[in-house]
Amino acid sequence: MARTIGLKKSKQLPMPNKETLKLLVEFIEFAAKELKLGKTPVVITLLHAAPDKPITTGAFDPQNKSICVIVENRHFIDFTRTIAHELTHLKQLLDGDLAGDIPEIGGEIEDDANKFAGRIVKKYLKTILTPEKKKFLGLGSF
Repeated sequence: MARTIGLKKSKQLPMPNKETLKLLVEFIEFAAKELKLGKTPVVITLLHAAPDKPITTGAFDPQNKSICVIVENRHFIDFTRTIAHELTHLKQLLDGDLAGDIPEIGGEIEDDANKFAGRIVKKYLKTILTPEKKKFLGLGSF
C-alpha cells in the first residue's frame, strides 16, 4: 500500500504545472522516507504569496496532522525545504516530542526541524535530482 499524499492549493494560487507537481510528490516521498514516517498520510496545502493564515513560510497543524506552505514566488528548493521542516514536526508529533510550550523560534524542536530539513534537501539534490530535473528547476549541475 502506498502512502497517501493529499495536495491541496489555495484558490488564489495558479495550478502548478504537471512536471512541478511530479517533482513535488517525488520530494515528499523522499522526505517521508528519510524521516521514517512509514505509511503516515501527508496532507499539504500549497498557498499563494499572501495567505490569510498566520504563517511565515509554512506551518504544521498538530491537531489535523497537516501542513501548509507558501509556494508562490518561491523557488522549488526553497519551499520544499519548508515542507521538509514541517514534515519533521509531523515526525516529532508521532514520536511524542511535541508537548508543552514549544518556542516558535529556537529551541530543540525548531533547531531539529531546521537541521533535518537542510539535510533532506541537500541529499535530495545530490542523490535524486537528475541533470534534466536540475535543468528544469534552473539549478546548476552540482
